Amino acid sequence: EAAIDCNRRNYEKLLLNINEYPEVKPVLKRNLSVGVVLNYAQSLYEAFQASAQKSDVGNDPLFHYLEEAERLMREQVLENRDDMVIHIPNTFLLCRILIAQRKFAEAKQILSPCLQ
Repeated sequence: EAAIDCNRRNYEKLLLNINEYPEVKPVLKRNLSVGVVLNYAQSLYEAFQASAQKSDVGNDPLFHYLEEAERLMREQVLENRDDMVIHIPNTFLLCRILIAQRKFAEAKQILSPCLQ
């Protein structure tokens, strides 16, 4: 939970700074954004995984974390298709998120070009 809060604050600060300082070079803006968003989405995914393991004892998994992580990663995948160094880890995490939501066909569709 603490990691999620820290990463959420970093994400919110990033959004504020991007809007406040439009003169920041687009490449720097993109690189900062990629790291912050990936960390935030990863922490949401990991928190869901931990909650799913605890669901055996009566707790419900935190599916809303997956929904937020999916939204974040979809944006990143679309924005960074031209940079494979960024695109591959983003796509990998997005597919893991989709699989956790049992969206197998969609994950397969995303991964199919990589598997050929």
